[in-house]
Amino acid sequence: MIKLKQLKCSFCYKKESQVRKLVAGPHVYICDECCTIASRIMSNESPSEVPAVEPTLWQKFCRWLGFLLHYKNQATFVDPC
Repeated sequence: MIKLKQLKCSFCYKKESQVRKLVAGPHVYICDECCTIASRIMSNESPSEVPAVEPTLWQKFCRWLGFLLHYKNQATFVDPC
């Protein structure tokens, strides 16, 4: 069985079904929302005028996991016995 790869934005990781348009480049994709943000940044608009992109659930999980692993490695464990 052939399994098709689901395309997603290389910047915000939204799936093709979650955006209006997805533009393909060499091994990268950008959605219409990220393209708008990039265009505003390139035109020197103030950062307050650029809309924030909500991180995906996967990005939030990865950030949380990184935070957890960082502090686990920093902690010193004392044997209670």
